Amino acid sequence: MRIGVDIRGLLTGKWSGVEQYTSKVLEQLLRLDQTNTFVLFYVSYRDLDQKLAELIAAAPWLRQKNVEIRKLKWVNFPLLLHALWKPLNWPKADLICGGLGVMWQPSPRILPVSRRCRQVITFHDLVFELFPQFYTWKSRLWQWQMSYPYLSRTADQLIAVSRSTKHDLEKIYRVDPAKIQVIYEGIEPSYFVPVGEPVILALKAKFNIPGRYLYYIGSLEPRKNVVAIVRTLAYLKTQNVNMKLVISGAKSWLEEPVFAEIEKLNLQQEVIFTGPVTESDKIAWLQGAAIFVFPSLYEGFGLPVLEAFAAGCPVVTSNVSSLPEVAGEAALLVDPNDQTVINEAVYQLCADKNMADELIKQGRERAKQFTWEKTAKETLNILLHGGK
Repeated sequence: MRIGVDIRGLLTGKWSGVEQYTSKVLEQLLRLDQTNTFVLFYVSYRDLDQKLAELIAAAPWLRQKNVEIRKLKWVNFPLLLHALWKPLNWPKADLICGGLGVMWQPSPRILPVSRRCRQVITFHDLVFELFPQFYTWKSRLWQWQMSYPYLSRTADQLIAVSRSTKHDLEKIYRVDPAKIQVIYEGIEPSYFVPVGEPVILALKAKFNIPGRYLYYIGSLEPRKNVVAIVRTLAYLKTQNVNMKLVISGAKSWLEEPVFAEIEKLNLQQEVIFTGPVTESDKIAWLQGAAIFVFPSLYEGFGLPVLEAFAAGCPVVTSNVSSLPEVAGEAALLVDPNDQTVINEAVYQLCADKNMADELIKQGRERAKQFTWEKTAKETLNILLHGGK
């Protein structure tokens, strides 16, 4: 069979959870299946050919004999694609790819295919439907032109990364439950491997962190509720707990309240921003942290929680959306809207080493249940056999 894969998301220059998911699953698919042909599709515009070359250089597994790359020479302007591709339902991507049995899209994007080609789309979350107030008008315009409701109706099958996302698809878009299959994300084995004390000490010395620290990685958008972590740090200070807060990640929209809260609470010297980090540094930060604090208001999956588990870091996270589903009983679950509850949970872990050690033990066992190989096997079953 010829299996199409929409790799447009890998050529944006961004590296969020969706791009990580796409890369990890595709790598495992190519490792598992060296018989069927995988046809990677993208739209060639401006520097995207160069970005593709860079991607292939960084991912040698894309050079396998059963991999083809096909491109459409088109103006890659989202609103134009929305205005033409959706109403005209043309050009057909499967025909550009030389004929396909199935097209897999690792995230929802407008992409016409002919009736003879099955279309499988992975949905990660519907956060913009549930929390539109957390997005700028530009972000809302972007989400609108992605046409999630249309794609959820027209695709042959949907993959949801959690039962929570599946429930949202059913409730908000009225998708037939039989059309959706839940396939969890995975965790890299490297998170389980100790990096060594010298590596952690070197990172801490670089940012002048002499003692213990809380850790958060992700964007600063309002949905992530980073302001609550800042307030928890201030609370710890009132309880004579000497702790820094380390935040890793790139800048994001509507981030100003985080910096305003830091200034208001006079914590400028207590909160360290590392900026974006490599995966190896992220592992080291997690392994060296006292607690990973992740009080998000909504997650489609919540991969950072699993990464913290595997790295041996105790976790405080939210009791909403997919997070209880992913964390199980291996984390302290809190109401993300209750600052007092968040404060007390983090303080409890700071003060109770036995509890922290028990959560570390449970977290490692929990993380072992999620692998990218398992994700790819279940995805391949859908692509080849429709999940039967």
